[in-house]
Amino acid sequence: MKGAENRLARHTPVWDVEYNAEKVRLLQLLQNELAELQHIGTTAIRGILAVPVYDIAVGLKPEAGIPAAFARLKSAGYDLLPPDVSGYVRFVRRNAEGEEKFCLWVTYAGTPAWNDLLAFRNYLNNHVFAANEYETLRRRFAEVPEADGSDYAVSKAQFIRKILRLSVTDACLGERVTVQVERPLGSRHPDHPELVYELNYGFVPGMTGGDGEPQDAYIYGVPRPVRQVTGTVIAVVHRKNDTEDKLIVAPSGTIAYEPQLTAAVRFVEQYFDTLIICIYEKSCGAIIYRKRPGGVIEYLIVLQSKSGTWSIPKGHIDSGETERETALREIYEETGLRVALIDGFRREMTYTVSAKASKNLVIFLAEADGEVVCRENEIGDYLWADKDTAIKRLGGRSIGHVLEAADAYIRSGRKKPFGRR
Repeated sequence: MKGAENRLARHTPVWDVEYNAEKVRLLQLLQNELAELQHIGTTAIRGILAVPVYDIAVGLKPEAGIPAAFARLKSAGYDLLPPDVSGYVRFVRRNAEGEEKFCLWVTYAGTPAWNDLLAFRNYLNNHVFAANEYETLRRRFAEVPEADGSDYAVSKAQFIRKILRLSVTDACLGERVTVQVERPLGSRHPDHPELVYELNYGFVPGMTGGDGEPQDAYIYGVPRPVRQVTGTVIAVVHRKNDTEDKLIVAPSGTIAYEPQLTAAVRFVEQYFDTLIICIYEKSCGAIIYRKRPGGVIEYLIVLQSKSGTWSIPKGHIDSGETERETALREIYEETGLRVALIDGFRREMTYTVSAKASKNLVIFLAEADGEVVCRENEIGDYLWADKDTAIKRLGGRSIGHVLEAADAYIRSGRKKPFGRR
């Protein structure tokens, strides 16, 4: 594929400097017409490959003088681009080599068009799976020099529509809603009587789904047929091969993780390609250590490729797995190590991963005796470090406190290997 997509690169601090400098310039240039300025595009999404072209959403005031604003942009080196399917007025400023450097997406602040720009960026920043999917799409076309640019434009437009659809249901997460039950627990599907409803199922009055009909919802945690339930949206079932998504609503205070919810809605969702997005996530991993000559203890920390932060080997629990099985699997997948978990050590911590989602992390202790082989797509680097260095790299987060406790546990002599995989 020709053009800017062939310049995919990892985020660098230089990008922040260049964007901020242009932001100051635009604020001065459009001070009379500007209501809001936002950094959008892939350079605003940490952890994925991006083209070093800075997309900037320019939100104008309702009373803005459009001709005057456009004239100042042109005088500052911006060229007006021809209209395209996006429907936005776009300006571009190029560098000395003629490559696009800054791209402005101009519309009125607060309009649906403006909100879509921010919703797309925010969703990718809040959902790693979506950011990774977008990177994969861009890499696929960038790696094929002869690829048709129109094919990329179509694929990108389809992806954007999907994310904007997801952002609508995502906004429901954590909200209290009332579900009017149409198909109670134990009832049969009207068109497919062989399908028995294992959960109460209905719709949210006043909320429209992706198919233009009232938004459908499963009710989790209510083990009897009911006519109506008011509860909290704890998950969204995204159907990749359908036009609508489903909500999962539960009585307030209910905590359920993706494997539980996947099993609960399987009676219907087995017929679709689905992804369940939850407000509660659960991961398992381990503090991994080795003993060096002289009794020196070193700890393994890994650099997460997407977030650029140091952590421990860990990952999401899969359906049917125990916590220990998840920890052992994730350790092997991320580091190539087959370790022995130490019996008697288990710590749990909860932290927020986005404005609406929280993660429960279960941490075990493990001793390693092999060589680390990292998965390049997930782990950018690794380090064996003493306790103080490891805690410093972890940034003083709660994992550092767990590492401190693990160190004390090891030195107490109470450790016993639980098993190896």
